[in-house]
Amino acid sequence: MKYLFVWAVLFFPFSVSADAHAESAEKLIEALNIGESIDVTVEGLRSVALSQYAQFIDVDNEDEASLAVSYSYIHKQVLSDFYHSKKVMNLIVTLYKEAFTKEELDEIFDFYMSSTGKKLVQELPRIQQKMQPVM
Repeated sequence: MKYLFVWAVLFFPFSVSADAHAESAEKLIEALNIGESIDVTVEGLRSVALSQYAQFIDVDNEDEASLAVSYSYIHKQVLSDFYHSKKVMNLIVTLYKEAFTKEELDEIFDFYMSSTGKKLVQELPRIQQKMQPVM
């Protein structure tokens, strides 16, 4: 029993600290609206895929054109499901934790909660979308 107490005293604070670090990363990811950025990216990929499909179909054949459009939406949904999956989101949390301390994540979060930070989060997807044709 004494060893269990020593183990709990030594390792519990680290476990709470690690969870707090992950929580700070998750909070920042939510504030950054990463989900919306993923959606914008996936929609851009759907458009690119559709233009690639157009090279291989007879545009006068309504069935082929319809199939290409349908396939592009299926492709979009598969990518969206993948990028929004728990596994990918956990990977993003890990990347933020590796790059920033908990304190740094909290400071970045505080910036994004400011009026300027909120405006940046709101405008960034639109800016990214307008940049896609140029990129």
